[in-house]
Amino acid sequence: MKFTKKLRGQAPRIFLVVSLFILFCSISYNVAEQYSGPRPVLKTPKKVVASLFPTIVPKPTATPVPTATPTPAIPAGFCLQVPVIMYHHVQPMSDAQPKGQGSLTVDPGYFDQQMEYILSHGYTSISAQQLVDAIRSHSQLPGRSIVITLDDGYEDNYQYAFQILKKYNLVGNIMVATGLLGGVGDNTYFTWDQLKEMVNSGHIYAYDHTWSHYPTGSGNPTKDQEEIMTAKQQLESNLGKPISIFTYPYGSGQGNSALHKLLQQDGFVGAFSTIGGSYQCESNIMALRRIHIGNAPLSAYGL
Repeated sequence: MKFTKKLRGQAPRIFLVVSLFILFCSISYNVAEQYSGPRPVLKTPKKVVASLFPTIVPKPTATPVPTATPTPAIPAGFCLQVPVIMYHHVQPMSDAQPKGQGSLTVDPGYFDQQMEYILSHGYTSISAQQLVDAIRSHSQLPGRSIVITLDDGYEDNYQYAFQILKKYNLVGNIMVATGLLGGVGDNTYFTWDQLKEMVNSGHIYAYDHTWSHYPTGSGNPTKDQEEIMTAKQQLESNLGKPISIFTYPYGSGQGNSALHKLLQQDGFVGAFSTIGGSYQCESNIMALRRIHIGNAPLSAYGL
């Protein structure tokens, strides 16, 4: 009874509280209804895990160094490093070109410069026989030895090359096709008298280059023998000196072992090829190397 009376006494207050609650809910509902945009979706943040290893930054790969061209192997056995330089015509290019001789010609102006270079750079010019003898006896030569060779026997060798060699007090070696001496045509050859003058001067040595400039080793041993021995006998008879050095015309037969044996049977102890190089070895004594020289400074040929 007392509780009822008490509840009745609190009625106005209860009514007020309930009314306020209802009003608050109504306002909240209306506000929610008025917002029509999408509801945000909450994601659980991922936990950042530190890497156990540091990130490796790649380094650029170094450019590989080019492999050097290997130096040609030196044959086994005794060798000397002696350049043997090879010429044919020494004449003005204005004379050579109309005759189609340009590729085998060094102009006298260039030849003079080249011989001056040999002298000023401390080279010692020697005979082909000296080189062969040193190889055979395993002997050393003067420092910076060089062999100067001129092939065939052209008249311009006497007119220009011989005079320039004398000027610089150098030694040259002429490989002579004896049957052509004194001949006149597109190729003019010096005479026997001119050859004797050059040899007697001490500036020129003469060697066998066949009789007719025949391509030895072409398959006719009888012809080879005739060509080689005719030139040998003519040189010895006219110059009064033994001849035991040979040079292959056109380089023909220079790799032919049968021809090598034929030459040795005929008393030859060395022979010169057209194969490039400056190592002169006992194993190649019948095909010694030479360097073909043109209209350029000798420094361009590694000298």
